[in-house]
Amino acid sequence: MIGSHRIIALDIGASKVVLAEFAIRKGATPELLNYGIGRFNADLQTETDSSAFIVSAIREIMATKSIKPGALLMTISGQAVFPRFVKIPPVGKDKLSQIIRYEAEQNVPFPIDEVVWDHQMIDNPESVEQNVMLVAIKKENVISLTDCVQAAGLEPEIVDVAPMALYNTFKFNYPELDGCTMILDIGARSSNLIFIEENRIFSRSIPVAGNAMTQEIMKEFEVSFVDAEELKIKHAFVAFGGVYAGPDSEVSERVSKVVRNVITRLHAEVNRSINFYRSQQNGSTPARILLTGGSSIIGHTDTFFREKMKVEADYMNPFKTIAVGANIDAEALNSEYHLLGEVVGLALRKSLRCPMEINLMPPNLVAKKVFRRRQPFFVAAGVGLVLIMVCWLFYFNRMT
Repeated sequence: MIGSHRIIALDIGASKVVLAEFAIRKGATPELLNYGIGRFNADLQTETDSSAFIVSAIREIMATKSIKPGALLMTISGQAVFPRFVKIPPVGKDKLSQIIRYEAEQNVPFPIDEVVWDHQMIDNPESVEQNVMLVAIKKENVISLTDCVQAAGLEPEIVDVAPMALYNTFKFNYPELDGCTMILDIGARSSNLIFIEENRIFSRSIPVAGNAMTQEIMKEFEVSFVDAEELKIKHAFVAFGGVYAGPDSEVSERVSKVVRNVITRLHAEVNRSINFYRSQQNGSTPARILLTGGSSIIGHTDTFFREKMKVEADYMNPFKTIAVGANIDAEALNSEYHLLGEVVGLALRKSLRCPMEINLMPPNLVAKKVFRRRQPFFVAAGVGLVLIMVCWLFYFNRMT
């Protein structure tokens, strides 16, 4: 593609990584060239450190998909960060940064020097106050993830947050939708709720997701985490209630009832979040739900939320207006696009001006990049110093 360059987008989840390669042209729609999904073959209940799995998965995708190192943008899980939404009085630009830092110190539940944080101004024409979203993560956590990426042979330029990347993906692909949209991203360890209404955003992480289903299946069948995960993949769907159980399968009946119980708990948390959004953020009731995430495709999940919440529920398509390369398997992409919303949001960060541009780069990488930018000046200064010394020696010799 003439005038384009390639970037790599990486989404690190609790049980998988997604690595995608895009062709980027400034001001134009990115094009998906290649992608791979690596899952962690481990018991997530007993493995406390997933670093080795992350490094191994990234390397394997790059090898099998022939993806070479390049400019990298990455996302981290919404569960790992602390989002806070605050209002500040209208002040001049000279005082704005001071007030935002003060609010960060008051709202982040850790000492400010122990976290990496960023902020985003959120427009709200109906309010004279200025709305600010604060996002923070503990330094040790983000450094651990960026160390994994570097160990795999890559170096990040941007560290985004999964819910914010999904927000950018939605805004680009669904500009025609009015009212309040709720994105429900059901992952492995947590589910992310993102409320989008005009230019406003509100997000919350709920600790009820795919792993909760696996844990309940473990108890029901008295099996290991790995075996329970296999049962979930093979048999899980959201039961319709009553005695309905699927086609003559006792195992499917038991699994589906367990799954329905967990999805019912998730629905209760979603309702509480909606009430909070309406009462504390002056938001509206969602007019629609868009599902995404690895655990969202469990059978009848969309039907469950459509019936319970009395609104339209569908799956978010991140490639609604995003170009896809000719070498991409269309059938495989269609079955996996619920896992690719975050990487599309990252690609948009490099090609277009996005409404949400959070960057949680750890200080050590920021300092490293600053040094690299200044390195040519250091070299030039060194060369100049050498030339001055040579001139003085030449002059001294001539005078002698």
